[in-house]
Amino acid sequence: MKRFSDFLIDQTEMSKVLFEKQEMKNRSKDSHDKYFFSTILFFTNERDPKKNKTLENLKEILKDTHVALKVFVAEEVTYEANNNEIKIWDKKESIKIKDESNVDTIVIARLGAQDSEMCCECIKELQEWGLFVINPIQSAKRASNKYQSAVLMQRYEIPQPRFTLLGKDDIEKGMESLSEKLKMIYDNWSEDNKEQEYVVKLLDGHGGTGVFMCNNKNILAMLQAMFAVNEELELLLQKKEEADGGDIRVHVLTNRTEQKILACMKRVKLSGDFRSNVSLGASAEKVELTKEQEEIALKVARISNMPWCAVDIMPLKKGSNPEIGDNVVLEWNSSPGTDGISEVIGENFMGILLEAINDISELVLQPKSIGYREEMTFFIEDKQFDLEAKFDTGNGSKSSTLGCDKVELKGDKIEATINGEKYIFKRHGSSNPMVGQVREERHTVLIDEIKIGTRRFKNAEFALVDNRKKSTPVLINRDLMSKMGYIINPTRKDMLKGEMF
Repeated sequence: MKRFSDFLIDQTEMSKVLFEKQEMKNRSKDSHDKYFFSTILFFTNERDPKKNKTLENLKEILKDTHVALKVFVAEEVTYEANNNEIKIWDKKESIKIKDESNVDTIVIARLGAQDSEMCCECIKELQEWGLFVINPIQSAKRASNKYQSAVLMQRYEIPQPRFTLLGKDDIEKGMESLSEKLKMIYDNWSEDNKEQEYVVKLLDGHGGTGVFMCNNKNILAMLQAMFAVNEELELLLQKKEEADGGDIRVHVLTNRTEQKILACMKRVKLSGDFRSNVSLGASAEKVELTKEQEEIALKVARISNMPWCAVDIMPLKKGSNPEIGDNVVLEWNSSPGTDGISEVIGENFMGILLEAINDISELVLQPKSIGYREEMTFFIEDKQFDLEAKFDTGNGSKSSTLGCDKVELKGDKIEATINGEKYIFKRHGSSNPMVGQVREERHTVLIDEIKIGTRRFKNAEFALVDNRKKSTPVLINRDLMSKMGYIINPTRKDMLKGEMF
């Protein structure tokens, strides 16, 4: 296996790289460089954009921007990580995550990333570091397991076909033992009723593969054949519902404080096939969602715990199943293909997605525990300094607080002495917290950048307090903790340093 050092380049190549970077900066002045991120790490199973529609769309969107696209083939990924940096490489690409962070780098993880344990662990490291990941590997894996997804939807009362899990033990006694599971699908189950049909799915199938239909006449023979090939196999069994002409795929973005439907399309099933996957050749067309379909899609996206979620909703023939209603959710997808959707909406879908996540304060980072007091770094102008901060989950005030040696308001400017150094800020706003029985008016400013652990945040709003006589000079409020993805462990102090108390 190659080492990361094998990918380091010589001085001549380095000069070429620096020249290209400068050229990119020069070009960026005239291009639509509207994204806060400057690098995208794209993990996939195919590097060739001609064979990877999502990658092709992404390259098209980024071609005139300053954003660097790093494409890694999942099964080739190797990485090394410590507290100071993460090194990632495959056979053709490499990067060192050190100066890069959640303020300038995002990650797009496609389905192929889940097939490599090394790649999964690498993405988890990036999540811990604080990089925004579409989609977080743990949530993506759950979405890829059709039974786990069905159980979660059942818990939140999402309308879906009746289902059960099948294993080899369920056919040990033939139809006698299988019938116990089939009765979970049909209350009036009868072996003689050939109208009772089922959809059988591999738990990790995608793109319409690993799905077939059967009925009471042939289900036992089919299952016996499958379990003879693989005794460890588990299958999801669903009731066959009466579809009203295909299904609807709804792309939903879930941000920190809001949700939005990015796009949707109706997939018309193939002639003679009950499946409606575009990857199998089904056609796609425009569709207008009903209020109920919108509500279902948004609710599924919320419980999925994924920023980008594609929800597959199947409209039912009117009155075909009064128990459920007019719609059922077939599944949700953590790595939806972009085949069809761009053509239907008449716009590159990846451009819509990147626009929708282009607000760093709205991105949901994976939660990370910290102590109730931690050291943090402030970056102001060309200076940086460390201060101890207290994290207060009960603090719902408008801004966090920074204690200063001295604060003076001079017009729209604020002069503040912090850690013995004088700084001049533009007044951003005000905060009016209750301090004891008194409501104080405080001036707020935007700090260029802060860093807690490996996570950074730009333009953080802080109220400047003159001669704040507290045990810690900095008080972090709930809003900033939420933006940075931190949750507090009340039993730990300086957790990022490994200190207990």
